[in-house]
Amino acid sequence: MNKHSEWLPKDRLYHRDTYLWVKPDVLSGNVVVGMSSPALESLGELAYLTLTQAGESVQQDQSIGTMEAAKMTGEITSPVSGTVVRNNEQVLANPQSVGDDLYESGWLMEIDSEDSINDAPQLVDAQTLWSLLPEDLLP
Repeated sequence: MNKHSEWLPKDRLYHRDTYLWVKPDVLSGNVVVGMSSPALESLGELAYLTLTQAGESVQQDQSIGTMEAAKMTGEITSPVSGTVVRNNEQVLANPQSVGDDLYESGWLMEIDSEDSINDAPQLVDAQTLWSLLPEDLLP
């Protein structure tokens, strides 16, 4: 595996503006959402995190939570529409742990995406996102 694919794994899609990743879960049919390397690079270490509760509906590009990070404070916007199935309680209890394993244990939430992943022009593959990133976010 090269550095490029470790930094942006090819098995998921990425929101072209927020750099959040979306990975379909083949067993449940839901999608798992998390922060990518460029997202965390642009934010810095997370200090505080809240997420929309399970059972709540979320809309693409609307708030799914708030965060405080080293470089900014603000809202986290959803890369897809659907219903929150569950949140990662470990990262809510310890937001800094997101950076320990961004693409596996550092996920944020699982969403029943109601197939909206297929209707999301803001979602791009790893290669496309790589080409869109500003140079100061590249490894």
